[in-house]
Amino acid sequence: MVDKNWTKIFTDGFRGPASPGHHRIWSAVYGDEYPAALDTHSYITVSELDRMAEDCLLSAGDRLADIGCGRGGPGIWLAARRDAELIGIDIAATALEAACEKASAFGLADRATFQLGSFTDTNIATGSLQAVMSIDALLFAADKAEALAELARITAPGGRLLMTTWDYHTQPDGRPPQLSDHRPVLEAAGFSVLTYAETDQWRERQYRTNVLMIESVEELAAEDGRDPAELLIGLKEMLATNDCMSRRVYVVAEHRR
Repeated sequence: MVDKNWTKIFTDGFRGPASPGHHRIWSAVYGDEYPAALDTHSYITVSELDRMAEDCLLSAGDRLADIGCGRGGPGIWLAARRDAELIGIDIAATALEAACEKASAFGLADRATFQLGSFTDTNIATGSLQAVMSIDALLFAADKAEALAELARITAPGGRLLMTTWDYHTQPDGRPPQLSDHRPVLEAAGFSVLTYAETDQWRERQYRTNVLMIESVEELAAEDGRDPAELLIGLKEMLATNDCMSRRVYVVAEHRR
């Protein structure tokens, strides 16, 4: 396991404003499937968000948590769509500051809160949520079993976990330990897996996105004052990580009663 300071990495990464270069690249790759208004820091698509809104089974006033929320876009969108209350959790204070601003812009300032935390330490009351979501973030949890056990703890019986993540056939360099299949760990944590589906065109889209980012490294580095050489190392590591993935999955799981 590589012992990286992910808190510092993500705090620095979210320090600046939304990236025009990021927006341009994701728009070029994803087209109408890119949820541009949400300023996502992931590979989530419009179709996946629509599906998540249907699968979450939230009613007005229910409580939703977004773990690894980043700047908050997907969780804010889903809470607005289902008239739910939202709590966003992330390890980066800079991301949470941006999430608060976005919640206000979406008219959710009175029912969206954001706080520092992690997959294994959410500081959310046991069984207090009707749904938990996580978008392309679980890979950064060092202990997937402990992380999923925490998500089960905070989800009410009968509540749902909705997430996108990756199965790996080879352990990637520069990342915490990964799983070849999340279903056994989900079941052991107390979830019943309802949906475990490979997402559409994930490999081609991720590869093209990473290539365009590498080609645009000077532009991306200039946007927030980073060293292009240092950024290039991270982008090449990300591209190499793609080769270790066997599938990106959309998951719906229910906390057993």
